[in-house]
Amino acid sequence: MIRRVPRPWRRWTLRTRLVVAIALLAGAALVLADAASLVQLRSSLLAGVDRDLSQGARAYARTPAGRELDPPVRRPFNPGPDVRITFYDAGGTVDRVTGDTAGPGPDLGPFAELSARADGAPFTAGDRAGGDPWRVVVIHRISATGTGGIVAVAVSLRQLDSTQRTLLGIDGAVLLLMLLLLALAAATVVRLGLAPLTAMEDTAQHIAAGDLARRVENVDPHTEAGRLGLAFNAMLARIESALAARTASEQRLRQFLADASHELRTPLTSIQGFAELYRRGGTPPGPALDEAMARIEAEADRMRVLVTDLMLLARLDEERPLDRHPVDLLSIAADAVRDAHARVPGRPVILDCDDPLSGAGPVTVAGDEARLRQVVTNLVANALHHTPPDTRITVRVGRCTGDGAGPPTAFVGTGPPPGTPTGLLEVTDTGPGLPADQADRVFERLYRADASRQRASGGAGLGLAIVAAIVVAHGGRVELRTRPGAGATFRVLLPELPDRSPAGWEGAPRVTGGQNLGTVDAWPLAPPTRGTK
Repeated sequence: MIRRVPRPWRRWTLRTRLVVAIALLAGAALVLADAASLVQLRSSLLAGVDRDLSQGARAYARTPAGRELDPPVRRPFNPGPDVRITFYDAGGTVDRVTGDTAGPGPDLGPFAELSARADGAPFTAGDRAGGDPWRVVVIHRISATGTGGIVAVAVSLRQLDSTQRTLLGIDGAVLLLMLLLLALAAATVVRLGLAPLTAMEDTAQHIAAGDLARRVENVDPHTEAGRLGLAFNAMLARIESALAARTASEQRLRQFLADASHELRTPLTSIQGFAELYRRGGTPPGPALDEAMARIEAEADRMRVLVTDLMLLARLDEERPLDRHPVDLLSIAADAVRDAHARVPGRPVILDCDDPLSGAGPVTVAGDEARLRQVVTNLVANALHHTPPDTRITVRVGRCTGDGAGPPTAFVGTGPPPGTPTGLLEVTDTGPGLPADQADRVFERLYRADASRQRASGGAGLGLAIVAAIVVAHGGRVELRTRPGAGATFRVLLPELPDRSPAGWEGAPRVTGGQNLGTVDAWPLAPPTRGTK
């Protein structure tokens, strides 16, 4: 037979410990209250008995030997059950006994000891037959002859003890009933109080089973358990959001690896094909060999650009410190527009900017000039690649004076704190624009709206990802505002350096908005003293 060992107190459930503790404390309080009331009751009843005994003893002490008082004196104890009066003469001989003489009576002890107690103080004596004790008062007798003697008046405590036992039984029954009711009430109160914890336990089990949308319901924010339930729900929301973000990140990582493998495999396949063709003698010296070598060089260059971009993104992810210097946004924007006209002479690329000779001074930010040039170059190249040949592209440099164009379609970064000077660089085109589902992903790495990955449809999908990473590294924000048929505007917001004095710019050419830089090839847009590296 296996004996079950009770679990230690510390391993009990909280509900059981609370109910048991409440029941024990309430039971101890009731027991103490009952014990105090019984002691007080017995003391009060015993005081009444002692008072009556003392009065009766004084009355019987004046009774002459062998007869009743004349005239009669009212006595509180009439001879009868539970009362015994014993008269002793001076020699210690029992003169007579009246009252309840049926039983053995009280054990009064030797006469000498009894005579020593003849001071009228009540005391308790046992019963000769082992029954209920007796309360006894012994007093000297008043005799006309002066011979003396004593009288012992005893009353049995049987009724008092019976009353006390009855009350003890009633108190015990009431105590058990109250303990049962208290246990039931405590269990109900504790169950209601711990209901949010039980709900949290059930919710946690469902979440462990995979139901991440489960929440604790019907929580009361006015209780501790309710506030814990609210905090638990907030924690679950954060966990669900983190898991969703982790899942999306893993999905993006898998897609990134697949896209990167595809992008690297294409030039490697071309290089391998031309090399194998040369090895087999398919490209003899002459134009055919030159074309094969040119294709190999082009594919290797394409692969080099891709690897360089990936390495740049990796360095930006590592948050390596940038080589920060004062950089004039107008200077790098003008260079980017010149480069665009050099690469695609027929495209209308316009530079629009605030007046650099105004009191505000040039738009200068603290940053890595090479990286910021790459931002403008990538934005302009993106507009050139994904818009028709007749699309107007405008590069604007200025200061951000508020967002009056509504919320952006997509953005990356938190940007400069509100109220701080902010430099603005915008690249706007009048092309076909992007739908919302594609606009939300334009800053993802290796994402291209054209899933076919034809070389004629664009690059590898890293340009805008590099733009976002560089801008975020500079503490800025990049936004996209677009809709189908309304073109696209990429806005870069960067924290501006304190206002710089325009002294020394008086002789510089004035840059006006809307000028096409393709018609002023020799125009020095950015004097070398304007803070550029």
